[in-house]
Amino acid sequence: ALRPADREHPMGYGKITYFWSFIVAILLFSMGGLFSIHEGWQKLRQPGELHQAWIALVVLGVSIVLESFSLLGALREIRVLRARRRFREWLAQTRNVELVVVLGEDIAAITGLVLAFIFVTIAAMTGDSVYDAVGSMTIGAVLIGVSIFISLRIRSLITGRSAEPELEASIQDIIRKDENIEQLLHLITLQFGPHVMVAAKLKMKAGISIETAVEHINRLEQHIREAEPAVHWCFIEPDFMD
Repeated sequence: ALRPADREHPMGYGKITYFWSFIVAILLFSMGGLFSIHEGWQKLRQPGELHQAWIALVVLGVSIVLESFSLLGALREIRVLRARRRFREWLAQTRNVELVVVLGEDIAAITGLVLAFIFVTIAAMTGDSVYDAVGSMTIGAVLIGVSIFISLRIRSLITGRSAEPELEASIQDIIRKDENIEQLLHLITLQFGPHVMVAAKLKMKAGISIETAVEHINRLEQHIREAEPAVHWCFIEPDFMD
């Protein structure tokens, strides 16, 4: 995704993160969720005895601990990015699809492992393997739910989503504070992976020559990029009306 732009990809390769994230969602849905439900259904139709359930419980216990470290790492990274925003607000607004995928996968994994631990324990205590089958199907449902959530988040980015509201507000503030700008007529932002494209139409103050306007616009573009490093492309057009 960080590869530089070239002739065939003038806006770079940032959007490739959306493709691979969507592949993760499909795999969670099919190989994770549907296969787990299929396994549970097969166990219901052909129940069998549980042997040495303690081995499964030890593996699940170690897995829960290891997966918890991954989840804590993701939450730590999210805490830095969301700054003053609440977690739910960040989750609804963020364009960082890689972190959303990692968070969703970690939550699904820990939930699935805990459910598996509970159902295997009940099955071992009762001697009834039906609980093991129900556990598999429940885990499948959890994985499918998470994959649908991730898919919906990625869909909005694939189809072309604006930058985060905070970044848009910052750009608008920079433009409106410029003493050479009379009015911000229109602003468009687009998220391209980790980078953002900005296109703006401005009404310059009267009496400014074309050469002077170009100089002001160049300085404004530089100011926007310095204030918001995520802005990778900036296209500003002077006009009289939108």
